[in-house]
Amino acid sequence: MKKLLLLFLLFIGCNNPNNHGNLSIFKDPSPEQFAKWIAFDSVYIKTVLPMVNVYKGSSKLNFNGNPWENRRFQLEYSELTWRGLYDYVNLYSEIYNKFGFEEGEKILDSINNIYDQMRDELIIWKEE
Repeated sequence: MKKLLLLFLLFIGCNNPNNHGNLSIFKDPSPEQFAKWIAFDSVYIKTVLPMVNVYKGSSKLNFNGNPWENRRFQLEYSELTWRGLYDYVNLYSEIYNKFGFEEGEKILDSINNIYDQMRDELIIWKEE
């Protein structure tokens, strides 16, 4: 009976629509996962995926190697997920819509965002 209850709770937790995007930013979702995320919100295909591709491309500009593929770099930013980037995209969209671009930029500049930090680090990072 306990096993059945545990399986039921696990099933419910896995089917929770809020579980979308819970995958490291350094890993690519399976086509099935990504299809579910897109079904939840098209922001994943319209904005999140292109941003991940920009991050990957930026890392190739680093003369010290490709930090995107470096294990130490990945550990430094291990808490970053596709869902986190999705939430960040929605945050800045909401801020721009509410305050306009110019004021929105000021507000976003005041937020210490780990995705912005990683974006900058991708180009200048070097393994010590």
